[in-house]
Amino acid sequence: MIFYSLLAVVFLSPLPYGANRPWSWSLCSLLIALLAMAWAVQFFVRKRQTPFFQHWGSVGDAAILFFAALCWAWIQTTGEWLHPLWQVQNELLNFSSGAISLNPADTITSVMRLLSYALVFWLALCYGQDRQKAKSAFYGLMAAGFVYSAYGLIVQLGDFKVVLWHERPYADSVSSTFINRNHFATFAGLTLLCSLALLSERMETLADYNLASNFDRQRFIEDLITRAWLPLLAFFTISSALILSHSRGGFLSFSLALSVFLILFYINPRTRNKNTLIIFGSLVVLGALAFFVSSDALLDRFGRLDEESKIRTTVYGLTWNAITGNPWAGFGLGSYEEAFQLYQSMDIGGIEAAPLIHDYAHNTYLETVFELGFPAALALFYGFLKITWLCLKGFLMRKRDMIYSAIGVAATVLIGVHSLVDFSMQVPAIPYVYALLMGVACAQSFSSSAQPRTVIRR
Repeated sequence: MIFYSLLAVVFLSPLPYGANRPWSWSLCSLLIALLAMAWAVQFFVRKRQTPFFQHWGSVGDAAILFFAALCWAWIQTTGEWLHPLWQVQNELLNFSSGAISLNPADTITSVMRLLSYALVFWLALCYGQDRQKAKSAFYGLMAAGFVYSAYGLIVQLGDFKVVLWHERPYADSVSSTFINRNHFATFAGLTLLCSLALLSERMETLADYNLASNFDRQRFIEDLITRAWLPLLAFFTISSALILSHSRGGFLSFSLALSVFLILFYINPRTRNKNTLIIFGSLVVLGALAFFVSSDALLDRFGRLDEESKIRTTVYGLTWNAITGNPWAGFGLGSYEEAFQLYQSMDIGGIEAAPLIHDYAHNTYLETVFELGFPAALALFYGFLKITWLCLKGFLMRKRDMIYSAIGVAATVLIGVHSLVDFSMQVPAIPYVYALLMGVACAQSFSSSAQPRTVIRR
């Protein structure tokens, strides 16, 4: 039940506003820690092998660098080294306190959250080597995306004024249970990729039909509707909600992820099936038609891009200036809001009566380097690159179940592109979904002939 309990925690994490509240992310972290401890007890009792130990040469360097970055974040909260501001305060007040981090409490919280994401990936990696469990995880993510998208569409089309018990900040856009429409768009994009994976799996069994024959075309359509109705329904529901979220970054990042997914299918001879490509192309065309029919507000937001980009460009520049002034130690993981106020200029500060607070840089890469410093941030980024490389290699090398690896690559493209202009990965529900998806994708990327077997010693 550990695996299905993990799925339940991840699928329910978007419910309380993307788990972006202290009580919700603390509860999720606690539940995931308990599941990890239960897995550890089971591991030592039953002496089960795991893909992590079996394939340490593939993932060990990424794991070491990830935990090195976490150790540095923890060191930022100790008094071993002090930020210059703490030193000035201590001299003026004749006091001894402080750390590298300008907000040690938030740094400890950020370390806790990163550890919980890593545990989700770990558990998904261990259980995802089983084909049925991998399929269950993708089905569950697709179902979660469908349910949350349907709720968002109902709230939007019914013109309800609240999301759960909170007033809707974006009354003209679908945001489901998320406060920010951009975060919902990222969640919808990830689950939409899962629906594509299950659609392609269904189409593999239908690929032998001769579409040039009227009879075979009729049988193909009948079988597609009867055997793939759920992924099709989820695809159109989630894609409609994604378009109506009016998120520019979410739409563009998913479009790029979908392009990468289709390119991977085309370059791999094992997946280059004419019928499958025709069907995927048809889905893209239908999606484009739905976009142009229902995306007036989204196109209008693209038209206002220049107005909003000026402030963000200024924020990026000021953040980079702060990084160059403190490139190695950082200002403390999770302390961007407090530290950036030291560099905020008047032209982005709002009016005096209502000062504008920039709690996020709207660029996860810049913000991470700002908080951790270059060495620790690059160590953290390396982990994402390594698991993506494992998925790409698995897609090109494996003879079956390559779809999971392809979705892993596409999901990282989606997350990586959207992180250039937003902070979705700092809303806990999104990294939980991403960690689960990538854990399964990596587990299914190892050679099927070398997959570790369960060993039970009596």
